[in-house]
Amino acid sequence: MYDFPPYRPPSEAHSALIRVTRGCPWNHCTFCGMYKNSPFEIRSLEEIKNDISMMAEMFPLSRTVFIGDSGSLLHPDILKIVQYIAKAIPGLKSIPSYGRALTLMKKKDSDLSELKKAGLTRVHVGLESGDPVVLKNIKKGATPDIIIKGGQKAKAAGFELCLYVLCGIGGNDRWQQHADGTARVINAVNPDFVRLRTLSLVSNAPLYNTWKAGDFIPISPLNRLTETRRLVEKIDVRGECELASDHLTNYLWSGEGIVYQGVDGMLPRDKDKMLALIDEAIEYIEKRDDIMDANMLVQQGVIQRL
Repeated sequence: MYDFPPYRPPSEAHSALIRVTRGCPWNHCTFCGMYKNSPFEIRSLEEIKNDISMMAEMFPLSRTVFIGDSGSLLHPDILKIVQYIAKAIPGLKSIPSYGRALTLMKKKDSDLSELKKAGLTRVHVGLESGDPVVLKNIKKGATPDIIIKGGQKAKAAGFELCLYVLCGIGGNDRWQQHADGTARVINAVNPDFVRLRTLSLVSNAPLYNTWKAGDFIPISPLNRLTETRRLVEKIDVRGECELASDHLTNYLWSGEGIVYQGVDGMLPRDKDKMLALIDEAIEYIEKRDDIMDANMLVQQGVIQRL
C-alpha cells in the first residue's frame, strides 16, 4: 500500500509524495502537534522502492517529488533513494525534502554534495526563530549558530534552501528579540526562500497547555504585524530571496472580512512595497477593536482547525 507522507509544505502541493521516514526524530517542539502520536521510524529501503515504483506508475508526468517525513535526511540509504527516484521518473525537475538544521550541520560536506549530484534539489528547514531564548523555550533542539551552520552547509552544497519562520512564537513579551534574532540568522544563511507562518495553538501541542495555564501570552494582532515589519525591514540578503506568507495562519479578520493576508515578494527588490502593505494594515487595525486572528476564530468555533 502506497504510504503517503501526512504533511508537506504548501509550495509542494503539486508534487508527488514519497515517505522515507515516519514521524520526527526530535519531536519535542512545544508548538508542534504534527507527530506527537507517531514514534519516529525509518522505513525499509524495499518498502520505499516499492512506493517509488507505484508513484512512477500513478504520476508518470510528475516534475517534482517531495520526500517526507521530518527526518528523511537521516535515512541511511537516502542517497540510494534519491537516485532511485531520479531513475524512476527521468523527466523530474526537482526532488525537495524536509530537513533539520542539526542534521545538515552534522552531515559531511561530501555526503551533501553527493545528494545534490544525485538529484536532491531543495531542503525545507524549520528556523522558527533566531532568538536563543525563544528557541530554548520552545525546545527546538537547535541554537541560532546550529541553524546558521546547517543552512550554510546546505547552501554550499548547492541546494535551494527554504527557511520557515514562526511569527508570534516569542509571544507578547519577546517579539522584538524574535524579529531581530531571526533576521540575523536569515542574513547569515542567505536562503533562497523565507516562508512565514503564524503560531497556532493546537490542542495536542505542549504550548497549548502552557497557554491555558496562563504562562504564555499570545502576541496581539498589532504586535504581530509590528514584529513582521521589523523582521522584513532587518532582512538584508545577498542576491534574491523570495518571502512568502502562504498560509491561513497569517490572516487577520475584522467584521468587514479579511483585512490582512501577509506579504509576498522578492527581497530586496520588493521590500518597500511589503513594508508599505504592513503599514497600511497597522494603520487600519489601530482604529478597530474587532480584529481577530486564526486562533481566535478556532476558539470561537468559526473555523474548526488551522
